[in-house]
Amino acid sequence: MLFFLPLGLIVLLFECVPLFGMVTKAFGGDGGFTLDYFREIIEKPVYQTAVLNSLWVTMTCTIVGLVIDFFLAMALSRSKGRGKALYLSILNLTSSFSGLPLSIAFITILGTAGVFVLAAQEIGFAPLANYNLYTMKGMFIVYLYFQIPMGTLLLIPTFEKVRKEWKEAARLMNAGSAQFWLKIGIPVMMPGILGTFNMLFSNAVAAYATPYLLVNNNIPLLPIKVVDMFVGDVRQRPELGSALSITLLAIVLIEIGLTNLCKKHFEKGTRS
Repeated sequence: MLFFLPLGLIVLLFECVPLFGMVTKAFGGDGGFTLDYFREIIEKPVYQTAVLNSLWVTMTCTIVGLVIDFFLAMALSRSKGRGKALYLSILNLTSSFSGLPLSIAFITILGTAGVFVLAAQEIGFAPLANYNLYTMKGMFIVYLYFQIPMGTLLLIPTFEKVRKEWKEAARLMNAGSAQFWLKIGIPVMMPGILGTFNMLFSNAVAAYATPYLLVNNNIPLLPIKVVDMFVGDVRQRPELGSALSITLLAIVLIEIGLTNLCKKHFEKGTRS
């Protein structure tokens, strides 16, 4: 147990203590227990918009990214040799490329004076010449970028659960590739797919540095509003920031709970 003591101290000091302080600030007021801060989040349009914007960009980039990740992981699971090792190295490299460096890179190529935008203006390619990175649709592209490497790496092991014998048996029964994946492959892989969805959702909904550099407070997002309550230049409201943090935590916990229920359903169906 002595080997677990340092880990236990880290968890206590950096997770349990801050969580306890956050809960006491969010539910504690001058007169004791209160729900005023949560009522303010529900009633004020700026916080409603921040929650909805965060959910929209998170859900869309997670779903689209998961579809792309599925086919990329399928291709990598079938490849061998140096090509596979090269692609895995690229995925490992790009999976750690996020935050401020990622934002600066996208501003350089797709910003108002970005390389691709200026080139498109020169050749008259309107869709790219009029591209606006500093919008919700622009952020969707950035969020999608850092979802793909992580999701692909997480999905590759799930393809190992699909046995070659099942594919051969499906062919002998005149089942096509689409039928096999819809009836056998994807249901068997669904627990791993849902686990990957959990990781991608949590990764996107709590992202702060990338959207802050791109849109700052021009587009309300929940993580940005949380930080503003603690380090705002005009007014700091740590109690409201704690309530917003608990709201963000509740969104993640609800999403994980729902996907875990779906995961148990598929695991039960696979065993039967």
